[in-house]
Amino acid sequence: MSPYTLDDYSSELGVPRSDVASRANKVSVKRLIARNFGRAAQSYDAAAVLQHRVAARAMLGLPTNAVVNRVLDLGSGTGIHSVALAGRYASALVTGLDLSMGMLQFAQRQHSSCNRVRWCSGDIESLPFASESIDLIFSSLAIQWCNLERVLDEVSRVLKPGGQFVFSTLSDGSLHELNASWTQAGESGRVNQFAEFEKQQEIIHRSGMSLNSMSLQTEVVYYPDVITMLRSLKALGVNTVLEGTPSLLTRRKLDVLKDIYESLRELSGLPLTYQVVYGTLIK
Repeated sequence: MSPYTLDDYSSELGVPRSDVASRANKVSVKRLIARNFGRAAQSYDAAAVLQHRVAARAMLGLPTNAVVNRVLDLGSGTGIHSVALAGRYASALVTGLDLSMGMLQFAQRQHSSCNRVRWCSGDIESLPFASESIDLIFSSLAIQWCNLERVLDEVSRVLKPGGQFVFSTLSDGSLHELNASWTQAGESGRVNQFAEFEKQQEIIHRSGMSLNSMSLQTEVVYYPDVITMLRSLKALGVNTVLEGTPSLLTRRKLDVLKDIYESLRELSGLPLTYQVVYGTLIK
């Protein structure tokens, strides 16, 4: 596998050609995701308390005795985990792949001294790598933005036999406090919905890869107030809505949300829950 750089490659979006309207919508959503994460590059690591915690736990599933020469970090973001993977596997070439050019440019600047990491612009659903060319694929809190079946098809294609896919993602019930509060305030479609854990298990079973481990864990982040919460989500770039177009957010609507959410306050602050899936698959 020859390494790709920012100047070498910009992938096509993996959208079925048979549905022009669907493709246009998906391309638009993916561009929005890339733009929002790109804008969040500077603020991401400071706001990503949960993301770093989850990535550290996901990395507990990394193989310890396997021969690893080529590593792929899907949804590499600011590059911090790509560099950690390079440190973990001292002889491996690591490629950090992200849809957001802004994130990749930030990662390239921040980690320019790490010469075993390459940065690649690409779509997780349409990986720009040869079949059976990767020993290990890692991804933390990225594939929830994608079609899981397509992701697993591509992961299976590019992994070498015996290669592993170590990942974390989100499942149904994530951000339920925010979703319920918006719904109570008369607003719908402002919070993304994620696939049920059991549905993800079914898709993995059909993928043809062997399931080594898969678990569901609840993570809660606390905020002092609603405004801080919403700003944090924006700072992380996760404010993209995948389905539908939310109505204009007015000051009145925001005030209603704040009043409703306040009823959920705990001693630690206002809770926001994530249902995190951790898994390891073997080809």
